[in-house]
Amino acid sequence: MSRRRGPQGLRRRARLRTCGGEGVNSALPEGYFKSPNVARVQDHLDGGTDNYDPDRDFARDLVAAAPWLPGSVRVNRAHGPRVLNCLTREYSIDQVIDLGCGLPHDNNRDVPDEVRRMVYVDSDPGVEAHARMVLAERHGTASLRADLEDMSALLAAGPIVQLDRGRPIGVLLHDVLPWIGDATVHTVLAVLRSWLPAGSVLSVTYATTDMAAEAMTALTRLYEGAGIGFRPRSGQQIRDLLTSWAPLETGGLMTTASWRRLTHLHPRFDHSHGYAIIASPGDRTS
Repeated sequence: MSRRRGPQGLRRRARLRTCGGEGVNSALPEGYFKSPNVARVQDHLDGGTDNYDPDRDFARDLVAAAPWLPGSVRVNRAHGPRVLNCLTREYSIDQVIDLGCGLPHDNNRDVPDEVRRMVYVDSDPGVEAHARMVLAERHGTASLRADLEDMSALLAAGPIVQLDRGRPIGVLLHDVLPWIGDATVHTVLAVLRSWLPAGSVLSVTYATTDMAAEAMTALTRLYEGAGIGFRPRSGQQIRDLLTSWAPLETGGLMTTASWRRLTHLHPRFDHSHGYAIIASPGDRTS
C-alpha cells in the first residue's frame, strides 16, 4: 500500500515509530491502516499527508457526492484559532480542552500566547500519537488518549485533573458530536455542563442537514457503508441538544464560516454546511 511521502511526512512517521519505547504502532488496532479513518480522511480533504490509500479512495467517493466537502473541512479547521482568540480576549480564558483534536494541521499548530494550558484529547491512538509529538511540544500543552464514551475516566486523567477548576475552562467540540452516538452526545454535554466551573465556555461546530440535504444523506450512507457513524442534524435539533446551555450570542444560528464576521457570506460561497455555537453552562440548578 503506497503513501505520499513528503519529507515532513517521513519525519513524522519515523517519530511515531520510535515514541514510547516500543513504538506507538504496537498499540494500533489490527488493520488500522487498511480501512478509511475519519481523521485521516479529513486530513486528505485538507491537503495533508497523514493519510493512506483507503482514506484517499474513500475521500474521492465523498467528494463525488458532495463537491463542497473539502471547503467545509477547511472552514471548520480555520474556526479553531478564531475561537481561541475569542476565549482569551473576551472571556479571559487561559486553559482549554480540545476534545477530538484530530491530526495536526496548519490551523491547530499555533496556540495564542494567552493560553497557558492546552489539553489535546482524542480516542484514536494514531491521532493522539501525532498530537503528542507535534501539538503537545509547547510548554503548557499535553495530549491525552481518551474516549468520550467514558467521561468519568477522561475527566479523571492527569492532564485534565491538573487544570485549575477554580477558574474558567474553555472546551472545543469542533466537528466531534456528529461522529458519536446520540446517547453519548447527550451524556457528554450533560457531564461537561455539570463539571465545568462558572465562567467556562463551550464551543461547538456541528454538521447540518439544513443545507444540501440530499448530499448530506449521501455522505451519511457512504460513511455507514464504511462502518462509520455520521449524524448531521438540523439547526433545530442542534438547538435542542444545547437547550440546557446558555448561548453567549444573540440571534439565530450562525454558519461556521459566517461566525463573528461583519457580513454574511452568500450561500454560494459559504461551504460550512455546519453551525458554530458558543455557550456557557449557565444555571446548573436547572
